[in-house]
Amino acid sequence: MKFARITTLSLLATMIMASCKHEQKEPVIERVVEDIDSVTGIISLRDYTLSDTITIAGRLYNYTYSLEHVDSMPVVINPQGLEYHESRVHIAIQHEGKSLFDKKFYKNNFRDIVPSSFLKTSTMVGVNYNYMKLEEDRSAFYFIVTVGDPDETSDSMEYPLELKVATDGSYSLHKAENLETEPLSSGLNIDPSADAGV
Repeated sequence: MKFARITTLSLLATMIMASCKHEQKEPVIERVVEDIDSVTGIISLRDYTLSDTITIAGRLYNYTYSLEHVDSMPVVINPQGLEYHESRVHIAIQHEGKSLFDKKFYKNNFRDIVPSSFLKTSTMVGVNYNYMKLEEDRSAFYFIVTVGDPDETSDSMEYPLELKVATDGSYSLHKAENLETEPLSSGLNIDPSADAGV
């Protein structure tokens, strides 16, 4: 026990000294993306929910998106033979407390875009806001939803799809092309002056 404590303190001291000298990068913390049921062995992608505010056409909106696994649906067997629970994507948009859009998407919602043979061994694997579109079009909301092999270590193809939601709540889906999902700059919830009052 003493050895473990000394090792931990020594490691901590070494990390502090290295960070002060700016000679070593901070350690990378591995993100857990899957949970395994200890009884059934079925794997679930870890659920997550993110929300933010954004200004579209001069109005401030709140949006929330999440990836949620679904225990009640048949399991997916991926190309490597692993069993996964199905996942779905949930996207909700509000303006001044009123719901503009609230919909759950399953992989079958994309059967007109994604080949049926691929859908059999895949599930919803991710969702994010496509911030790159803010540079092109501030009149609608753009999300990227991805159908793919739930095993992130596999080399299987993924299908990133763009969901465009208009300010009247209507939406359209097509294959995504411009895939920047991280903010380009701070203050994305503030309209450029050109958009003010639109």
